[in-house]
Amino acid sequence: MIKKEVWDSIDKNSQMLKKMARDIWENPEVSLEEEFASKLQAKVLEDSGLKVTLGLKDLPTALIAEYGKGKPIIGILGEYDALESLSQDSVPERKVRVQGGHGHGCGHNLLGTGGVGAAIAIKEAIERGELQGTIRYYGCPAEEELIGKLFMLRDGYFDNCDALLYWHPSSNNTPWRVPCLAATSVVFSFKGLTAHAPQAHIGRSALDAVELMNVGANYLREHLPKEVMMHYSILGNGIAPNTVPDRCQSWYMMRAPKRVQLDEAFPRLVDVAKGAAMMTGTTLEKVEVLGGGNEVIVNQTLADLFVKNMNELGGPSFTEDDYAFAKKLNDQFTPEQKLRGAQAFQIPPEYYDKDLLDKVVPKTNNEVFPISGDADPSWLFPFGAVYCATWPIGVFTHTWQATACTGSDLGFHGMLFAAKTLAGACCELMSDGDLMEKVKDEFRETSKNLNYKVNIGADAVPKKVKLT
Repeated sequence: MIKKEVWDSIDKNSQMLKKMARDIWENPEVSLEEEFASKLQAKVLEDSGLKVTLGLKDLPTALIAEYGKGKPIIGILGEYDALESLSQDSVPERKVRVQGGHGHGCGHNLLGTGGVGAAIAIKEAIERGELQGTIRYYGCPAEEELIGKLFMLRDGYFDNCDALLYWHPSSNNTPWRVPCLAATSVVFSFKGLTAHAPQAHIGRSALDAVELMNVGANYLREHLPKEVMMHYSILGNGIAPNTVPDRCQSWYMMRAPKRVQLDEAFPRLVDVAKGAAMMTGTTLEKVEVLGGGNEVIVNQTLADLFVKNMNELGGPSFTEDDYAFAKKLNDQFTPEQKLRGAQAFQIPPEYYDKDLLDKVVPKTNNEVFPISGDADPSWLFPFGAVYCATWPIGVFTHTWQATACTGSDLGFHGMLFAAKTLAGACCELMSDGDLMEKVKDEFRETSKNLNYKVNIGADAVPKKVKLT
């Protein structure tokens, strides 16, 4: 059985994959700065016999690794960026590793490494003559800022793929069957006039403009569809309080179930910014869309394929130590907190009393996953995604608890389950032409009325937002 050999390959490489995930976890790098992670993955993939290109147009930490020839071309999407200020040791209580340091609170150290493991296993099967086609791994930077895949898509790096496969750490084991949120990341830059604070009437405060814009945005919420969300952060102006600041920025992320809802809401937010500039005598110098993503178009045939492979695997292979780790974390939550965490990842009620989900959930009842990403390739290519449990029920992403798990054996065991799920799906797509055609037929049907427009300009370049 080809899949059995492929899964055995992942087991054979498990210690290498765990070390890679831990090494990336110990060297967390935020968006567009993932030099250690991208170089490490490039070396491992190249040493394993794949052809590797490290550094794509405008994205020095992006990579593509491939092996094989001809069709089908199956792409596996990986990520490896960390989050600001989420440093945490791999223990089930709060313990900062590096004061003010970053951390993998979204599990991208696992996400990318699981994809690498699947790609290497499929490469070996192609090399043995058991599978025909091309396997391609995409190392995608800056997902947390909704950038990497958007630029890679704009520049044609996905153009000849037949299907794209993806997984994400979670507390659930379930495929994505419903869309995720569309999102836009945008920075508003105001320019004013400096002055000594006692003569503030001479100056024009860009900080005042930002604060008034944020107040206006909060009033705007009442008059937008309730599904439209806005989150913002004030970027540092670097000026002491005894000087009127002439520069200040507000960084917004807008989210909604549909791109069309954001297209309608965004001009109104821009009008709020223009009004704030008028009220303060400043200039709205720039409105810069950094990145974003449309709602994800999910392929149900690929979702069914993931469920089939997860069931054949029997769920993640957690140990008694993993269950004990999960219990220690969950014991720190109130019942209400654990319930909210379970509901966030659509855990079925029958599992609420468990600490760690080792079962497969074939489908969820929600209409949209309350997350977003730079998953625009799903509008142009068949896209399948799956959640695999790497932390306990009750834990949210972007928390120190998630960071603790993604550097632990609990997270590594979930990652290996994900690698096997991806690899099993690749095996079937490469060996069953009828299945591949069914995937494409579904995509042609679901995408026939889509009119995709890339959300960044042809001359845009990836930009890292500095919080201070």
